[in-house]
Amino acid sequence: MKTFSKITTLFFLITIVTLTGCATNRGIVSLQLPESTTVHEPNGKHIYLESVVDERIFEENPKTQDIPSLGFGGAKNSIKELKLRAIARKRNSFGKALGDILLKPGQTVETVIADALKRSFIETGYQVIDDKENITENTLILKVKIRDFWAYMTPGFWALTLSSDISTDIDITQIGIDTKTITVHSEGKYQIASEKNWMEIVHQSLHKYISEVKTSFKHF
Repeated sequence: MKTFSKITTLFFLITIVTLTGCATNRGIVSLQLPESTTVHEPNGKHIYLESVVDERIFEENPKTQDIPSLGFGGAKNSIKELKLRAIARKRNSFGKALGDILLKPGQTVETVIADALKRSFIETGYQVIDDKENITENTLILKVKIRDFWAYMTPGFWALTLSSDISTDIDITQIGIDTKTITVHSEGKYQIASEKNWMEIVHQSLHKYISEVKTSFKHF
């Protein structure tokens, strides 16, 4: 019985070390959507993506892990470019917030959402206009606000849960068209919170997000 207790304790300690070994540093990830295999049938309509703006609110000591925050001096002492790249906060096996997960330099939540939106529109049959000079009176002009783009960890004894939330408000300038709010959530069980697993759970939400956008804009 004592032997079993020692083995259990040893396994628990190994688990803690495994989960927290790299939790104090900053992890860098790159979010890349695979090439589209969807056949695009043009619908004869145009879309111009005027702006994608990150409006997430970071807190210094959030009560729950799904609220954006930053280590290494906190969000107040972080430059804007760093906040735009932040997508998750590392935690140890007891839930204490430690290091951060950042997108690679040059990639931000704004560029990721913009790419996901353009892919969604193209796969729905729209022609995405990049040059403002090509806008016509029939072009849908969009302004996007990112309300949520965050991944987070929930500790567990045998496995931890990684979750990812994405939410945007898509304002369409044409009169009579309501704002489209797209919200998705993903979660999965993992043995460790590796950078690969962080990317996997965020990619799941990105694919769901693309699907929801396509559904919302299918019948315009």
